[in-house]
Amino acid sequence: MVLGFFGLLLLVYFLGTFYFVSRFLPNTTFNEKLVERMTEEEAEELLTDEMSSYALTVIGREETGGTIKASDINLKPVFDGIVGKCIDEQNPFTWPVSFFRSPEFNSENVVDFDENRLVANLSALGLYDNERAPADAYLSEYSSESGYTVIPEDPGTTLKRDATEAAVKNAVELLKTEVILEDEDCYESPSVFRDDPTLNTLKDNLNKFVQIKLTIDYGDNSETVDGDLIGQWISVDGTNVTLDESKVKEYVDSLAKAHDTFGIAREFKTRSGETITVRGGNYGWWTDRPNTAAALTEAIYKGESGEFKPVYFSEAVSHGDSDIGDDYVEIDLDDQHVFVYKDNQMVVDSYCVSGKVSAGNYTPDGTYAITYKERDATLVGENYSSSVSYWMPFNGNIGMHDASWRDKFGGSIYITGGSHGCVNLPKKKAAEIYEYVEKGEPVIVYGGKQEVPQEEKPDVTELTEEQQQALLALVLQQQQEAMDGQINENEGQQAEAPQEAPQEGQ
Repeated sequence: MVLGFFGLLLLVYFLGTFYFVSRFLPNTTFNEKLVERMTEEEAEELLTDEMSSYALTVIGREETGGTIKASDINLKPVFDGIVGKCIDEQNPFTWPVSFFRSPEFNSENVVDFDENRLVANLSALGLYDNERAPADAYLSEYSSESGYTVIPEDPGTTLKRDATEAAVKNAVELLKTEVILEDEDCYESPSVFRDDPTLNTLKDNLNKFVQIKLTIDYGDNSETVDGDLIGQWISVDGTNVTLDESKVKEYVDSLAKAHDTFGIAREFKTRSGETITVRGGNYGWWTDRPNTAAALTEAIYKGESGEFKPVYFSEAVSHGDSDIGDDYVEIDLDDQHVFVYKDNQMVVDSYCVSGKVSAGNYTPDGTYAITYKERDATLVGENYSSSVSYWMPFNGNIGMHDASWRDKFGGSIYITGGSHGCVNLPKKKAAEIYEYVEKGEPVIVYGGKQEVPQEEKPDVTELTEEQQQALLALVLQQQQEAMDGQINENEGQQAEAPQEAPQEGQ
């Protein structure tokens, strides 16, 4: 029984082998046409029938392309025994295995066609019309939302003519029904793609700068340093990104001119309710431009967002239309009176004696700041040394202090019997004022008779950097002299007072 079964299988195997000696094996294709079990004549007949209705669909980018028919190019078969040779190349003894695989034969030599007509029909498909050249990937302009981004390459629609004609010709020779030109590498290509390492490194380096945001507090008129601004300061060399420090300096200069208030003319409402203009002085915001530019550059390189504070030679107590704030000292030289304010409320008022006008030792008008305050100071001048209990300089070596050598204050004493520039106070009032005022607090001085015109201090916002450094040196020298007790010569000798001077409080 078993032997009979194996005998039957063996018989089927040999009959199949004999059958496929002159036929294509199962699952076999010739130029993508299924020709299994066909003889040479049957396969040629099939291929001939297929050629008569043959059409090649050419697919280009962006929905371009079309169809080329056999009749368009005079396509006809030319077998020359090629089909038979393919059958001979088979191993008929392997016919059972063919059921589980798919043998393929391809030949470019079974057709003949007019190549000139093929090229002409290919051109007629419009593939070459309105071609768009490929474009490289590149960096976008800065966007406040996304910074710098890589704009992808545009592959374009420009065909390589020789490659296109060769791909289409090859498809016809193999009787393929479709050719996708992009898959056959027929298009011109960009040279820089979206994943280009150099392009992406530059993008990342740029974004390190422009993605930060620094806020500079100027009260109600704060300034912002962000990508829109920083992008204008960037210099690029390859993938290396740096800041153009000259542009940072220009920006800092513009900030200083817009917001510095050192020595400017200020509108001030006096105790009497009159609004006056007070010019000059050493009070206000004064930006150290070189160091501010260096600090701003460093902050940007660090890439840390947040608040940025400029470097100042001099600071006021607040920004805005009135930078003197709510705590200040008002000195009315006409009325020879000192008023001290806390939270915009007067807490101390006192008569005083200011600089001796007749000798040209007037107390200069202007807005100043308390340099510091000191108890039990010794004021030293040529041929004298005087001790004061309360010393509060505000304009170089000019300041407020008690004057124990005086018993009368106010009125017109200052014209012929005044000080060498300081503001003399009764000791009790000087003590009260000393308790209220602090270093940096504004002092507004105005009015008074002047026989010698005052020299106005320049507006620092209009000075060159060299002129600012010279002015700074002068201010620092005056402050040091005040700290050393070097007040105007003979200051401590102004003890006598005119007989007509009023008593304190009159």
